[in-house]
Amino acid sequence: MMRVWLPTIRAGTGADVFTERLAAALRARDIEVDITWFPAWYEFLPELMRLHRVPEGTDVIHANGWLALPFVGRGIPVVATVLHLVHDPAYAPHRSFGQTLYHRWHIRWREQRALQGSQAVTAISAYVAGTVRSFCGHANVLAIPNWVDTTRYVPDPGYVPDPARPFRLLMVGNHSRRKGFDLLPGLAVALGPRFALRCTGGLRGVSVATMPGVHMLGRLTEDELVREYQHCDAVISLSRYEGFGYTALEGMACGKPVVAFQTSAVTEVVDDGVTGLLVSVDDVPSFAARCRQLESDRGLARLMGIAGRQRAIEVFGEAAAIGAYLRVYAGLVGWPLISGE
Repeated sequence: MMRVWLPTIRAGTGADVFTERLAAALRARDIEVDITWFPAWYEFLPELMRLHRVPEGTDVIHANGWLALPFVGRGIPVVATVLHLVHDPAYAPHRSFGQTLYHRWHIRWREQRALQGSQAVTAISAYVAGTVRSFCGHANVLAIPNWVDTTRYVPDPGYVPDPARPFRLLMVGNHSRRKGFDLLPGLAVALGPRFALRCTGGLRGVSVATMPGVHMLGRLTEDELVREYQHCDAVISLSRYEGFGYTALEGMACGKPVVAFQTSAVTEVVDDGVTGLLVSVDDVPSFAARCRQLESDRGLARLMGIAGRQRAIEVFGEAAAIGAYLRVYAGLVGWPLISGE
């Protein structure tokens, strides 16, 4: 039986979600998986991870991006997966001066060495794969799109929108400038009282005085998050830069239309005009107009939700993604492909 080790730093971001979903999907296919969660401060001294004993019997070490470096050269094949490349010039406007220095002097050289020294490099979207090739000259970067559990992220067949209440929009993500949280007050004003915006992150149950019509949900459990997706009318993403677009995919899997910015890898997830509506980055008036379009045409919103659910299943299914990772592992250790993958 193949054994995979996933050493990672607990970051409280989509990187954690990726690791947990990968581990669960591999275990469901009878792959032995060990996850080692290192504390966040290890990010400043990642070399300390090299002192950690590799679990006995490990066949493949699979780590995220630059965190793969401490495990390169240990006699076990390393797979490095890039979730989003912070050295991408398109990412530069969305980070602080301190982050710029940290990325340039602390991460850049480590990530170059990690990607050049790993036996296999994957990326979670074609967009990210292209940035990695430009960054380190690694020609063989395999794009394996993220996935969602479409048996858990499902539409609620009992949910019937009430036309008498405000049209409910859901925004999922942290409160950073990259995620476009600074644009939320302007969007709330542009939309007016016919819309209710619900936003994860921040403090649970707190309404922000400067953002009437916006309700902060706080950090949610996954079950709570699925329920929010199921009981909204549309999912919105104000993110200016995404390595993939989990929010859009999760909303689509729950049968909801998506309104988002036309940027980076989001365009690979949302089929503009079919599963959602895309507008130029930072164009809040156009964004609000697209939301009003869905509010005034509930039939269009319903059809986009149906198409989104179908796309989530057909294009971003778990089986295809995990099958691709298993083929990478098998190629590195010389194992035969697992039946049915």
